[in-house]
Amino acid sequence: MMISDVLKRNKLQIDGREPDLPHFPLLSRKIQSFAEVSSRAKSKKTMSSPGVQLYIQDHYVVMDNGIIQVTISSPDGIVTGIQYNGIDNLLEVEDEEVQRGYWDLVWSKTGSTGTTGTFDVFKGTSFKVVVETEDQVEVSFTRTWDISLEGDVVPLNLDKRFIMLRNSPGFYSYAVFEHLEEWPPFNLPQVRIVFKLRKDKFHYMAVAANRQRFMPLPEDRLLDRGQPLATPEAVLLVNPVEPEFKGEVDDKYQYSSENKDLKVHGWISLNPPVGFWQITPSSEFRSGGPIKQNLTSHVGPYCLAVSESISYVKY
Repeated sequence: MMISDVLKRNKLQIDGREPDLPHFPLLSRKIQSFAEVSSRAKSKKTMSSPGVQLYIQDHYVVMDNGIIQVTISSPDGIVTGIQYNGIDNLLEVEDEEVQRGYWDLVWSKTGSTGTTGTFDVFKGTSFKVVVETEDQVEVSFTRTWDISLEGDVVPLNLDKRFIMLRNSPGFYSYAVFEHLEEWPPFNLPQVRIVFKLRKDKFHYMAVAANRQRFMPLPEDRLLDRGQPLATPEAVLLVNPVEPEFKGEVDDKYQYSSENKDLKVHGWISLNPPVGFWQITPSSEFRSGGPIKQNLTSHVGPYCLAVSESISYVKY
């Protein structure tokens, strides 16, 4: 993942760079002024940027390239902190660390019916350094399976990876799932990576050139401010913090996109000017084909990268 004003490829990028004008014309006009300022700041940082540093502590691993610093719990592999552009943490500091930046999955035994299963924010039990040079750091957090865990844990060896490059305002993440032939079969209806951003900073969301706006706060969905509708995802905003949202229906599925269009989405903070973007150059790893819809970003503020989902699918 990468952190900047643009995100690249299961890469989360955060910086002051202005999004590609042809794809984000409305957004570009809105952030033109601060994009120019932050781009100049970024160029100065890049010229003097040191190599990537890796700091291994008792319970955390820190990757730092002089532009961005990412803190990951060890051996769990949960992203607990992202420091950038003077903000000590872009992730929601009011939440528990395990709820800030994480991979999760839903699984069920073969023969199970419906779309439910066991939700698992899977944590590593072992940590190792894969690559450590001045140009690149890659770290791994793994959890292995054996027959004694049958029925309790998804039968997969799981390996979460995080990568940071020199002079890059962000980071990459990917996961490797291994299932041996003799292991039991199972259903896997959901796999995703989730980032929960600071609600006091990120208020403007962009999913596409024609789908971008200031968003309600998570408090607006609570019972004293919102009225639940037919589905748990849909809430009528009756007394929102910001009156401009009164009468709207908030539903995360309003912001879904087809896989073929799911290339960049995320959130913007206006003070200071920082964008948090999830960028995916290819959807070949996603199930369901090019017109299968998946969730993107929604009120929280949440930013998702979904690779496997039963949303919009008869299961």
